[in-house]
Amino acid sequence: MAIGTIPEKFVEIAEKFPNKTALMHKQKGKYKSITFTQLFESVRVACSALKEMGIGKGDKVAIMSEGRPEWVIVDLAAMCLGAITVPIHTTLSAKIINHIIEHSEAKIIFASKTEYLNKISQDECICLENFVLMENFVGSEIEIKKTISWKKFFELVKDKNFKLEKIDSEDVCTIIYTSGTTGLPKGVMLSHKNILSNVEMILKGIPAYSSDTFLSFLPLSHVLERTAGYYVPLSVGATIAYAENSKTLPKNLLEIKPTILICVPRIFEKFSDAIWDNIGKSSALSKKIFYWALKRKKGLGYFIADKLVFKKVRNKMGGRLRLAVSGGASLDERIGKFFNKVGVKILEGYGLTETAPVLSANRLDNFKFGTVGRPLLGLEIKISADKEILAKGPNVMKGYYKNEIETKEAIDDEGWFHTGDFGFIDSDGFLVIIGRKKEMIITSGGKNIWPEHIETELNFDKLISQSIIVGHKRKFVSALIVPNCQELNLYLKSKGLAEKKLSDLNHDGEILKIYHDCVGKINGNLSDYEQIKKFCLIDREFTQELDEITPTLKIRRHAIEHHFKREIEGMYL
Repeated sequence: MAIGTIPEKFVEIAEKFPNKTALMHKQKGKYKSITFTQLFESVRVACSALKEMGIGKGDKVAIMSEGRPEWVIVDLAAMCLGAITVPIHTTLSAKIINHIIEHSEAKIIFASKTEYLNKISQDECICLENFVLMENFVGSEIEIKKTISWKKFFELVKDKNFKLEKIDSEDVCTIIYTSGTTGLPKGVMLSHKNILSNVEMILKGIPAYSSDTFLSFLPLSHVLERTAGYYVPLSVGATIAYAENSKTLPKNLLEIKPTILICVPRIFEKFSDAIWDNIGKSSALSKKIFYWALKRKKGLGYFIADKLVFKKVRNKMGGRLRLAVSGGASLDERIGKFFNKVGVKILEGYGLTETAPVLSANRLDNFKFGTVGRPLLGLEIKISADKEILAKGPNVMKGYYKNEIETKEAIDDEGWFHTGDFGFIDSDGFLVIIGRKKEMIITSGGKNIWPEHIETELNFDKLISQSIIVGHKRKFVSALIVPNCQELNLYLKSKGLAEKKLSDLNHDGEILKIYHDCVGKINGNLSDYEQIKKFCLIDREFTQELDEITPTLKIRRHAIEHHFKREIEGMYL
């Protein structure tokens, strides 16, 4: 592999595609394009400005922002100096944000909004010397008085000569803090080689081209979007367009008409729900045609179904989507099959922050529903005696920052990284994930239960928004269920019943009967010891602000169980 460094790859592509659109972002309601030449110029100036602020090789540069051109400019400029970027999820609590800044020893932070900067405690984060806001502001809006604007940052430049520092492919280029589903996040040290080797592996399995357009809406602070949605398109000269936010995604899809979309399963679930809601509101004839279309297979029947029905669904997603990639959590097999039927191929993959991140993925011409595909070429995957997935390859992290003990626990003497996930490789060579080692529930009767697949079944029901299975060291399994209020009220209306207050859910016989029936249907597909014996309805969603879910929408079990301890104990009285 001709690895090199990320800045070297950027310079090579900028010279190859000088007038091609590199980035697109919304300004005053319209998308604006930035060419590779313009991006190179901005990176050059930002590199010089960082140097003026005393940033050099090995220094940490924190970035707390949604996906936008400034994120890319700071990231590339810092790496040109041999500095190390530390991305921070904007939705994290102040406690975790301050932990990341202090632990990483960041010297400067770039933030997109005043509210993010105001989460920082200067008493805790004494390492920070400079603060840059990526927008204009009034001084009184920010509690940190020495903050400068993006414009002022660029005005610091004295020496405009662009020069790459001497950096090696083995040098650490970023420290990405894990989602921390079981505690405070750890800093994963990734080198240029870790990331670029993974980019090459991905491109061998799922080719991307300079003609592709990526719509980016997942946080760049998450390694999946960072590698697959940023460095992959950058490496081939493709265009990256930034969505305004997840709520505007349907509108941005129509505006950008992307060919590739990087997603997490929850987004596809919402797309699916919206499609079925529209079908539910349509005429009897439209419903009949839709159900007829879903039954068509190859041949003339499917061709007609595609023209009458499926093309309209694809047009809602821009009409040009060549493929979508799903990662970060398990994709319900039924969702994958549904979208495949309508002509949208969702390629599910698997990986971790520690592996930069992709280990396996389904391919366009070689995929299997219910699996996370075959291992990428260039790395090794094996299953240990206790069914843990182990990986070895050039994409495996350098280690955890300032944490040699956990590094040694994660990477054994032979170089195998222990993922902490259980799984197996089927007879066709496809990897199947069973569950997270730390999340396995062991009942007091000694039964091993994987909560994720039960939660997937619960969340597939349109009346359920979120759920969590509990029962570790208990006699039986129970569930906390967050109702989908919109769907619940639509259901009640269809039955001629009045809307209900969220606060009364657990005291309303009609509502409890509805959810008792939902749980009963799911129990029918589970083993006796897996079946949900009791449940409690929760009157609010699990949120990132309360550290109950990660930025990629995975639940943080220990936090939820702590916040709803009273409700859980009530189910075991």
